[in-house]
Amino acid sequence: MEDTTNIGDRSVPSIPLPRTRVEFEKRRSVQPRLTLNDHINAIHSELWEQDENYMEYLDAVYDSEAVEGSLAADNIKAAEVIREYAKDNGVKAISNKKLATIVKSLNVVLRRYHASRKERATTLEGKVVPSNGNDE
Repeated sequence: MEDTTNIGDRSVPSIPLPRTRVEFEKRRSVQPRLTLNDHINAIHSELWEQDENYMEYLDAVYDSEAVEGSLAADNIKAAEVIREYAKDNGVKAISNKKLATIVKSLNVVLRRYHASRKERATTLEGKVVPSNGNDE
């Protein structure tokens, strides 16, 4: 028996609920627009446990610890990994972005998780120690 809805003196078929999440999402009247940071966050989350090199590029908090000898260079290498992942996985919003743009967005993502290099470098026993301005 088909579900119907009465409209005035007429009976019209009701629209059935979608059976899958994908079908349900297709019906959304306004599709969400992800920001650059949202895309970078999603890729960062995918790479976190998948790519050991990516994690190594983000680990250092001082130039002397950096894989490439410089935090800036390691940031660029991490951005290259992100952009390559985007190209390989059809994330068009990221695949053609400049590396500097990806680095800036990645820094935003890392701050969201309290995992920026600066915050990790100045944290002692779970608390951020204020800088004395010397940063040595």
